[in-house]
Parts: sequence; structure tokens; C-alpha cells
Amino acid sequence: MSDVTSLFNAQKENFARWEVIKDVIDQQIDLMLNYRQSGHPGGSRSKVHYFVSLLLSGAMRWDIRHPEKRFGDRFVLVAGHTVPLVYATLSVFNEALRVMYEKTGDAKYLVGGGAERMLTWEDLLGFRNVGGLPGHAEMAEKNLFVKFNTGPSGHGAPPAAGEAIALKRAGAKGVKVFGLEGEGGHTAGCWHETKNSAYGLGLDNLHVIMDWNDYGIDSRSFSSVVAGTPRDWFETYGWDVYEADNGSDWEQVTKALL
Repeated sequence: MSDVTSLFNAQKENFARWEVIKDVIDQQIDLMLNYRQSGHPGGSRSKVHYFVSLLLSGAMRWDIRHPEKRFGDRFVLVAGHTVPLVYATLSVFNEALRVMYEKTGDAKYLVGGGAERMLTWEDLLGFRNVGGLPGHAEMAEKNLFVKFNTGPSGHGAPPAAGEAIALKRAGAKGVKVFGLEGEGGHTAGCWHETKNSAYGLGLDNLHVIMDWNDYGIDSRSFSSVVAGTPRDWFETYGWDVYEADNGSDWEQVTKALL
């Protein structure tokens, strides 16, 4: 049995729990943005299935308590304006840690650095306020999970490739870089250079998750102005492509990620 099959079979029974987690994350995004009356709800909510599966399936090696670990996989939110996704998810996971520590007193549930490094639901109330959580992704303070400061469309693509080549040169075998983007952000010209460079440099440790809805903030479909699909956009550059036809189906998403 392959590692992929073993990991998938081990997680199948958790899909119902992930559905509940997804609903709570969705609610946190809605409450956060409604309270502030500002932010990007659509792009944040459409990525929840990918993000939860990436973090919980075993596809990504990470530690919420110690995001500074040198051999942990790197995550770059290429679509940095959808950072409410990250804030909401971290707040849900950290609340679970907080509850378990209060119940058991076991230090394994503590986040390294204490409250100064632990993003909780209370922090969501300060979203896009002075001194609160920034509206774009910043690798600082309570959000050391992301590994680059990002915001505009495509902004995080070149740095993700840069981190991948740095890890290769450092001999950090097995350490992966994951970038998460939407189809609108993929229109930025830097993506052409990133994909070409990644192919030429043999960056098999670089993985891009493309959130494809064929829709955006405009009323027309995305495919009416941009030709092709994510497979066309990456396969023609020599990349391996794995798909989930239904991005809201845990089984399809998890198999594709693994």
C-alpha cells in the first residue's frame, strides 16, 4: 500500500469532523469581516476545504505550536488578501488547544511564545484596525505560520519559488513549499516567470494549490476572458497536475493534495 493510500485511508473517518471545522471557520470569516465591514470573504471561504485538508491530512508537515521549526514545510498565501482564511483557521485550532490545556493541564497543548504568539478568536475583533490583524498576510507576531508577506495578485509566487530553491541549495530534503492562489491572481505576469523558473530549476519541492471557481468579484465567468483551465496553465509549463473536480468534496480534495 502506498503512503498516499495509507494517509488517505487514515483520514477518511475524519471527514465528518472536518466538515464541522469548516463550518466554524466559515462562521469566523463571516463574523470577522462583518464586524469590520471590510475584507475579502469570497476568496477566503472558497479555499477552506483545500486549507483544512492540507493542514490535517498529512500532506503538509507543520506544527501550530512551533511554526519556526527549520524543517517544517513552508506555506505562502500567494493570494495574500484572502488572509481571513488563515486567521479564522488558526483561531479555531488554537481555541481547541486552549480548551484542551484548560482540561488537562498538559504542556503539549501550549503554543511556543505564549499568548504573544497564539492567534485566538479575540484577535479577530481587531482585523484591519490599527494595532490589530493586518488586512494582508504578514509573517509577524501571531501569524508566523505564513512564510512571506503577501497581498496583491500573484505577489507570493516568486518568493515561493525562491524559498523552494533556497531549501534545495541548503540540502533540506523533504521540506516542501506550498503556495495557495486563486485563478484571478494567476493572471499576474510574475506567474509566467515563476512557472518557467521552477521548471528550469527542477523545483519538485514547490507545490501550488489553485483555487479554481471560474468566478470572481465580477459578474462574468472567468473563462469568458481567460482561455483554458488550471491544467492548461501549469501542464504546458512542464508541471505535474492533480485535480479535484469538486473543490468542496473532502475525498477529492484530499486525494489530490496527497
